[in-house]
Order: sequence, then C-alpha cells, then structure tokens
Amino acid sequence: MIQLSSVLWLAIFTFSIIGYLRGFDKELVAASGVLLALFTLVQFDEFFTSLTSSADNPLRSLFYLQSVILLVVTFFAYQTPPGRLSLRESRFMGRDMMQNKLLGALAGGFNGYMVFGSLWYFMAVKNYPLETITPPQAGTTSAGLAENLPLSWLLEGNLLTLFVIGLFLFILIAVI
Repeated sequence: MIQLSSVLWLAIFTFSIIGYLRGFDKELVAASGVLLALFTLVQFDEFFTSLTSSADNPLRSLFYLQSVILLVVTFFAYQTPPGRLSLRESRFMGRDMMQNKLLGALAGGFNGYMVFGSLWYFMAVKNYPLETITPPQAGTTSAGLAENLPLSWLLEGNLLTLFVIGLFLFILIAVI
C-alpha cells in the first residue's frame, strides 16, 4: 500500500516536469484555472452538497462531483495553444530560457500540489469515503502532511479569495 504523501510528491514531480516543458507563462494561466476551480468549489459547497444529498452515499458522491469539477477545469486550464501566450512577445524576450523553464517547473509543482492536495483535502474532510483509501495512521509522513494541505491554509482568513483577486489582476495587467 502506498502512502498518500507519496502520491502527492509524485504528482508534484510530474507537474514540475510538465511545467518545465511548458514554461512559466502557461503554468501561470493553469494556476489561475486551478485556483478559480477551487474558489468555485468552496463558494458553491452548499449547492454541491444539496445536489448529492439524495444519493446512496452522499459523501462519496460529493467527493466524486468535486473531483470531477476540479480535474475537468484543470484539464482545460492546461489546454493552451502552442507558441507564445501573448501577442506582446517582446515583453517576455528579456527572460532567459532557463529561467522561464525553472520558474515553469516551480509553478508546475505548485499546481500539482494544489490539484492533488485539494483532492486529498476533499477526502479528508469527508472522512475518506472511498473504500480503497484509508486515513493516514498517526505518526506517519502522510498524517503530518495532511495538516498542510492547500485548502486547509487557503481557507484561513479568505486567503483563497485574495489569491484569486491577485491572480486575476496580475493576468489582466501583466499578461494580456
């Protein structure tokens, strides 16, 4: 059996490679899509709960609904056309190619942490509704990492809302 922390680190590593290959600009757009999906899931949590309340296992159904929404939005956030993101290529020409790739790897790792850490958070909040995934045992790496999942610190003090506003303004001013 593999620990959830190992799956999370594998996702971070995989998304880092994807970010390295795509570059920082495209990873920033993908990060904004992921944050927007999380913001939507948090804001409409009561609505999604009411949708799944009549199911046989409402917690499992709610987890599946939240997971599908997050993964679909993440998939489409990663669908950018090839080439440059903006018509103002000259603005990004000053950035070194290696710097762009390394920043892309960092942003990609953050995106992996946000996506799979949020899936883990949704499972933890619903007391692990899937039969195949059990809660981490106390004292394990996964139990320690479960306290630092993205939504556990993003929901404190409306930090998620501030991130969404900040990313929207950054993309509006710097990218477009």
